[in-house]
Amino acid sequence: MTADAALPLALRLVMALDEELRAHGDDRVSVARLCKMLDASASALMREATLLGDAEIAGQRGPGLLRMEQENGRWMVRLTDAGLALLVRQRACGESTGD
Repeated sequence: MTADAALPLALRLVMALDEELRAHGDDRVSVARLCKMLDASASALMREATLLGDAEIAGQRGPGLLRMEQENGRWMVRLTDAGLALLVRQRACGESTGD
């Protein structure tokens, strides 16, 4: 088991999405690609993405970090402005601590 595999799927999802977006310069990544990267089922990944989105579940709205969209029959995941801002803050904290 790698160190990343021990992290919660939600965190691994955001990290993988960030990695793919930076590597390819696109603004979205397919659920299928993320599933392969994370060795996760599509249903597990879509549940996590829904929880990280802005859907209201049990009366509580999610943080709005991701958005899932269907494009030409394929499910795609993109970071929202809030998700991008979180990653920028996280990178800045990592750089300031020397990580």
